[in-house]
Amino acid sequence: MSVPMLLTPLEPQTPDEHMQNCASYADAAAAIAASNYATGNELIEAAPSTSCKPTLRQFNVRLQAPLAPEEQLALTGDAKALGEWQLSRCVPLDRLDDLTWQTNVRLQSCRQLEYRYFVYVENAAGYKQIRRWETHFKPRVLHASMEEQCHSPLDVFGLANGDESTPQVHRGWLNHEAIVQLKFNGEKMFQVHDIETFDPQHVQLKIVPVEESPGLVVEYTKHLYGQSHLQLQPAHGVSYTKGDIVIFHITLPLDRMMHQSFRLECYGLQHELLGTASLSAAQLTGSEGLLQLHIKSAQRADETLARLRLPYVLVQPYQYSPLDFKNTYAHYWPRSWPNLDVGHRGNGKSYIAEAPLERENTIASFLSAHAHHADMVELDVHLTADGIPVIYHDFGLRTAPPGKVIEKPDQLEYVLIKDINYELLKRLRIFSVINGKVQEYPAHNAEPRVEHRIFPRLVEVLQQLPKSLGIDVEIKWPQRRQGGGSEAEQTIDKNFFADRVLHEVIQYGCGRPLIFSSFDADMCTMLRFKQNLFPVMFLTQGETKKWQPFSDLRTRNFMAAVNNAQAFELAGTAPHAEDFLGENAVHMLQQARDLGQIAVIWGDDCNSKERVKYFTEIGATATCYDRSDLYMPEKKQRSFFNSSSLLAEFEAQCRM
Repeated sequence: MSVPMLLTPLEPQTPDEHMQNCASYADAAAAIAASNYATGNELIEAAPSTSCKPTLRQFNVRLQAPLAPEEQLALTGDAKALGEWQLSRCVPLDRLDDLTWQTNVRLQSCRQLEYRYFVYVENAAGYKQIRRWETHFKPRVLHASMEEQCHSPLDVFGLANGDESTPQVHRGWLNHEAIVQLKFNGEKMFQVHDIETFDPQHVQLKIVPVEESPGLVVEYTKHLYGQSHLQLQPAHGVSYTKGDIVIFHITLPLDRMMHQSFRLECYGLQHELLGTASLSAAQLTGSEGLLQLHIKSAQRADETLARLRLPYVLVQPYQYSPLDFKNTYAHYWPRSWPNLDVGHRGNGKSYIAEAPLERENTIASFLSAHAHHADMVELDVHLTADGIPVIYHDFGLRTAPPGKVIEKPDQLEYVLIKDINYELLKRLRIFSVINGKVQEYPAHNAEPRVEHRIFPRLVEVLQQLPKSLGIDVEIKWPQRRQGGGSEAEQTIDKNFFADRVLHEVIQYGCGRPLIFSSFDADMCTMLRFKQNLFPVMFLTQGETKKWQPFSDLRTRNFMAAVNNAQAFELAGTAPHAEDFLGENAVHMLQQARDLGQIAVIWGDDCNSKERVKYFTEIGATATCYDRSDLYMPEKKQRSFFNSSSLLAEFEAQCRM
């Protein structure tokens, strides 16, 4: 492994001086590089030639705002001396003043290079934590030069590739740190003993680390349209009223996880400290849970002012192969793309009257949607008891023992997919109840046509569907209902679930349009901060008369979902169609677009040619509906991604 060569900073040049000194060498360098590439003799730093020698290259960059005292600026790129996109081998820059940074690196002179800048902090163990990084679809380019000392023009952090107006900077993904979120996102969270002493509808909240450590930062988001981004806490806390959505976002090094303690401070409207509660990272017994906190009086330590039921989620780094800075599609959805057609569960849902020929969530159903020009398909992912991601919609299924004659619905057993090993799942008899009548379908092992088999593995779907068919991978996670209870029991660890799905998608799903979605806001947060390759959408049922509302306030309406997507830098939302049947629909979608978000509309209300046209006209990014064979626009001749030049844009996802 070579070590980057950092030299004494040179006097910076203006862009005009740079062009005068370097431009005359560009054509010659390009010709040399082209000649070597044409013969398969790629020029690398380990084998310099007399015509392509190491040259000192200077990098100059200007920030739009000063960094925090503990933050450092670095760069990485596609050369060994630039760290080959790896966080651990990046090149730190030197601070010239509050906004200007610079470094010098010896690089091959006649090779064009790609690079990105990023901001990091280093914890006590020496591990780097990415705070912000440049996320342009295409990295910066350093052109070839044959001059002994050639200065780069002055870069502006976040602005590249000729774009001088919109910075492309986002938060990093987790490496050697974790995220703990403490969520004020529900109703009836406080039990108050004396409303005169402690009124939870007029309180200010603050999370304070008992001990500071490098890499530890506490931020918060209070959800309000256009202002939901994460930020540092005010001195006397964040104002909180019943019905507000306030989430504390704590980033801390993994090696400090079990030793870090915090204090919840509660202030009155006059900034007087009312009470405190203690909590420790050691209390986090799983990926998610509920903390029971006692808020003690600031004046009388033996007096309990209130009890607080505080939900939390713990996001850990992706546990398989490390990711790098080379490519990101997490925010890649060009405005030039048309409104897309998405096949719901493939060519539509089954287990209903007048269902399509192909059963939902099977390879045959996905291929049918593709044959009728669907641009993408939506599919549902569960994890079996032995950790295998499989495709199926419901959390469980109706079944019966082999040979048993079933005549009535109450003779059926209901089992959850998470409790069944995959080999057993393939053998189970599968039933549905339609209009009160029991109907049996072929089990996986009883279906001779492979592509029609129920419960295909996620890896099989990724391998067998054409790259020109985009995929919306919905992660199924049960939600708690407002009136109590949950959609289903879930005992699989949430981080483990997310990592298993990510592992297969990163290995086998690359090279195609692919996006994650989930009804679970915390699963969306996990998928966002565990990886940097694929976009994530918050899937929501919004304001509906069809189902009971969920307890998480972020799920209750479209704007709550939009605010959550802004807070955690999701690509956008997948809202239920019922939210957009009123006269305010165009304005609502425009609000999402104004924040740079996509909106993929889904639901039974999409299921007609007229409704598909309507949702396209009001500005939906995409419409997800059943029966591509019936409702696809008649003038459509092919799927949008059925283009070699367009698919070439996604090849860089593949890291193997």
